[in-house]
Amino acid sequence: MATATTTPAGGLNAVQRGAFLGALIGWIFDYYEVFLMTMLAVPVAVEFELTTGQVGMIFSVQLLFLAVGGVVFGYLADRMGRKRVLIYTILIFSLGTMARAAAPSYDVLLVLSAISALGIGGEYGVGQTLVTETIDPQHRGFYSAFLYGGIYVGIILGALVGGYVTPLIGWRLTFLIAGLPVLFALWVRRHTPESEVWLERTKADVPNNFEQSGLSLHLVLRWLLCVFAAGLQFFAYYGVASFLPTYLVQQGSTITGASTWLIFTAIAGAIGCTVGALLSDRLGRRFTLSILAGTACIGGTWLALSWDSLLTGGAWILIPFFILFAGSNGAAIFGVLFSELFPAKIRATAVSSALQMGRGLSFFPPLIAAALLPRVGYQPIVFLSAALFGVLAVVAWLFPDTRGVDVAAVDGVLEHQPDVAA
Repeated sequence: MATATTTPAGGLNAVQRGAFLGALIGWIFDYYEVFLMTMLAVPVAVEFELTTGQVGMIFSVQLLFLAVGGVVFGYLADRMGRKRVLIYTILIFSLGTMARAAAPSYDVLLVLSAISALGIGGEYGVGQTLVTETIDPQHRGFYSAFLYGGIYVGIILGALVGGYVTPLIGWRLTFLIAGLPVLFALWVRRHTPESEVWLERTKADVPNNFEQSGLSLHLVLRWLLCVFAAGLQFFAYYGVASFLPTYLVQQGSTITGASTWLIFTAIAGAIGCTVGALLSDRLGRRFTLSILAGTACIGGTWLALSWDSLLTGGAWILIPFFILFAGSNGAAIFGVLFSELFPAKIRATAVSSALQMGRGLSFFPPLIAAALLPRVGYQPIVFLSAALFGVLAVVAWLFPDTRGVDVAAVDGVLEHQPDVAA
């Protein structure tokens, strides 16, 4: 049976480095595009004369098709291989993003946003599966959280481009430039290896889909638990983050000022993600997840109680803001935790679909925020997000402790366990 290759003392070997960088860079560009949209929504709304509800629909459609992409490309990755499908996801989201530069209307923009989101939805779960099957167990938690941390590079890039470049070149040229990661697909094709675990499963002629895999009830229940946890995380996160730039501009901030707030959330998130990376292999997945979600709950509650001081309260308001976004990093643990729960023959399908269906449930927060914002303001939205993070901190303990598991041996171990939680 193939196993994850051993990580040398000085860092990753060539095979691991190719797999990790392929997944990381693709993920950075994915989140760059997602958060760039939160900035570009402001000039797009002006040009197409959109209502708040229509702007919310752009975000919601994007999140919904992230879920569709997660299911479709996760399934394909189990049948066709991790590397090939990773390339397909990069091509689809890049070309879809570039096409939005020529969108003649709101309806066309909505369709192109859905196409782009299909590729984005597939990329992370497939890339995470590749990393899980390549990095050895002693370092898997660290590199998986580090992989997820790429979102903060993407958020900072999106905020910088959206806040400082878009006012100079317009939103259409910004979309065109945002599609340049299409060139990265060529790098992945050359430098990113295929998973040895997947290749071994293929040689063994093991069925590579749900219908033939003989799923036991406990694997189905584990998948549902993953979807529920991911739904809590993304519902809470997107509920407070999606409309933040729009809200700040409505309160008198400039789009450049709003981008500064986004950059601050990314810095806070990067620090929280680093903490999660350092703790995951030491304290275990569920304990680290609970710590992060509990921190976000505390920070969100404090921020909600202080919300009226957001723009006028001075530097101290940055403290609860920082705590909230540093703690909202449960997804940094999801990748490694979820992928250690399922056998190789369905791993990409299970991980990608659970992550992105949970994320797809975030179809609702932008719509809810759009409905609540004109009536009650942003404060109740922040309270709700804090409460959901609190629930996630408890739900984390329903997962088994998978730290150190040999993913190449998961087929012979986890499939025969009768319970959901260890």
